[in-house]
Amino acid sequence: MMAPIESRRRQSGAALLLIMLVVIVSAAAVLVTKLNRNSSHIGQLMTSQVALADAKDALLAYALSYPDTHSNGASQLPCPDLDASGSTLDGEAHTLNCGAAGVNMMGRLPWRTLGIAPPIDGAGECIWYAVSGAYKSAGAATAPMINPDSNGQLELYQSETGMLVEGQMPDERPAAVIIAPGPAIDAQSRQAVSLPGQQCSDDFTAASFLESDPVIGVSNAVLSGGAGLEQFVKAAGAVAVLNDRIITISRREMADLVYARHDFDARITALTNTLASCVAAYGLSNPGGPNDLRLPWPAPTALPDYRVDGEYDDVAGGLLSGRLADLVADSNTLTNNSLSRLLTDCDPVVVPGWGPELFALWQNWKDHFFYYVAESFSPAAPVPSTCADCITVNGSGPYAGVVIFANRRLEVPGQLRNAPPIDTDTRDDIANYLESANSTSHPYVSGTVDLESRPADSIFNDVLYCIDSALNVASC
Repeated sequence: MMAPIESRRRQSGAALLLIMLVVIVSAAAVLVTKLNRNSSHIGQLMTSQVALADAKDALLAYALSYPDTHSNGASQLPCPDLDASGSTLDGEAHTLNCGAAGVNMMGRLPWRTLGIAPPIDGAGECIWYAVSGAYKSAGAATAPMINPDSNGQLELYQSETGMLVEGQMPDERPAAVIIAPGPAIDAQSRQAVSLPGQQCSDDFTAASFLESDPVIGVSNAVLSGGAGLEQFVKAAGAVAVLNDRIITISRREMADLVYARHDFDARITALTNTLASCVAAYGLSNPGGPNDLRLPWPAPTALPDYRVDGEYDDVAGGLLSGRLADLVADSNTLTNNSLSRLLTDCDPVVVPGWGPELFALWQNWKDHFFYYVAESFSPAAPVPSTCADCITVNGSGPYAGVVIFANRRLEVPGQLRNAPPIDTDTRDDIANYLESANSTSHPYVSGTVDLESRPADSIFNDVLYCIDSALNVASC
């Protein structure tokens, strides 16, 4: 017969083993549950990241091909799908109802306009999207000038640090933000798809999908409705009140796709050549006869608004270098030329190739064109027109005028091309556009001047077209 003490010991040991087994099984169950939850969460995040990447690829492809499908020649981004009203379909950009010029807009990704299936995030929600007013394709509300120096109007903050992570410098501000809303949190309530064939919810209340960071006071769900800057916020990890996942399209990415186009150099060369030919055509149309070949004055380098065609207005006397003017009334006072606008009224019969397509291209690149007119060929020069004080290029010439295209801004000289009304003006400095003697020779006021032309490299990329003393135009 077993002693009572030994029996109790064995029973106690069995009970302890049973308790340990229960604890192990419970811990394993908790661990498996956590692993499953983590696996599910990671899967949702991966699905969202793929959806965001697909949306970004489609937007960049749209911008790249825009000049091929539209007449205004600028790479731009579509307006969002703003609501379920009007004649637009689910996933279609509200191009003709996209706010005033320069105003940032937010809605859902216009997947139908992009020609893709709607990207869906890990929570089964359609992707949201905000576009800078500087880049939106909005019919009459499209910015009057869009080129690779157009700065975005959006800023992105980091929730955990409160730091501005994209947009610390004006040229680093995003052109667009793309947002995966994730699952509903807190009091968010979202309507389900209600119409047959509809892909996304017809609930366009941004606060039902997007959140804010109460600590730094930035909301992804609210835009100011103005033409200034808008702020967005993202979290690197799990934040209870913020689960929006965000990626951006930068100004540099927009610039890179423009300069990478196979036809960029050909189109810009043709435009520069044709603009110089329009300048020469002005001199050839002077009413003073074949000996009067005077050319118009340039516009100032500093302008109140570089986006507006009418600001490119010549100035009487003084400077013989500056931006290429369109309005030439001051020059006409001395030449009696009847051509009130050098480019708008340029005759395509006289200048073959000039037409709406090149004019639209000039409108979007007009801040990149500069012009030197020889003192002997300025409106104030004597007639007959002869080269007493003219321009040379690399010591060759003489030339009556030179039109220069300022190519991609260069990193080594640190060229910056910011402009009001949002940023401090740096476009007023010709050194932020032109290099070498083409920059240092400004302002040109009298006598002779020697400009420079050479193959593009890391510190020089100006494109020059020269007008000789008989007003013939050629690359130089």
